[in-house]
Amino acid sequence: MRRLFLVTLTAAFTFSLNISTTFAQDGPPQFRPVEMWVCSFKDRKDQDDMNNVYEMIEANDETGGYAAWQLNSYMTGSRGQNSDFIYLGAWADNSTMGTDLEDAWQNHPEIDEAWEEVVDCRGLMFASLRVQANPEGADGDGSFMLSVTDCNTGHGIGNSQAVAAIRKFNDYRVANGVTLGTFVWFPVHGDGNADFDFKIATAYAGPRAWGDAGQWFTDNAAYRTRNDIGEGILECDEARMYIGTTLMDNRD
Repeated sequence: MRRLFLVTLTAAFTFSLNISTTFAQDGPPQFRPVEMWVCSFKDRKDQDDMNNVYEMIEANDETGGYAAWQLNSYMTGSRGQNSDFIYLGAWADNSTMGTDLEDAWQNHPEIDEAWEEVVDCRGLMFASLRVQANPEGADGDGSFMLSVTDCNTGHGIGNSQAVAAIRKFNDYRVANGVTLGTFVWFPVHGDGNADFDFKIATAYAGPRAWGDAGQWFTDNAAYRTRNDIGEGILECDEARMYIGTTLMDNRD
């Protein structure tokens, strides 16, 4: 019950992969909601069955303002062994999310029924803050790469100071020609035992863009700048890497 479940969680809620905002600078930050579903196929079900569900979701997105992506593990270590894929969905804003979920619940129960026949999923929700807009285009077959790391702030450090450090390192990379998108995802619903303050998601247009960014990082010893900026402010674990595919994007 993917969307029906979310209706019970989001009566007063504040990811999106595209949001223009500042953090603690020009008024309150503007977050957008994202749903994350960590999914495993049921017996005798596969990607073709899931693609049919995606077609149903897109065909019935009457309110618009919704986008979705599928992430498949590439380098995720043991964490990637507990699921077959991750589904991400994002809305243009929170009011659109509420309207969309209500419409799905009342008018399209067949979508949840089809979803439940194909996969078992664990649901999470995040509030996403955009630091750098997604790069346009993609390499090769249209897939993109997404790096995700879990982070905690240092002792006595607030989220606004941490985001300022993330933004500073992002701007350093962009000023030196690195092409990427950067987002901070704050947990909102789904797991009261989260051992991180937020996730940093870094998107690359494809494997070539990811490789070029890594080569720049190595050639310029950019870890020194990253460490100087984040020292005492951020503590992040080893990033996981996913191959992403855009399923739909009906946002304005």
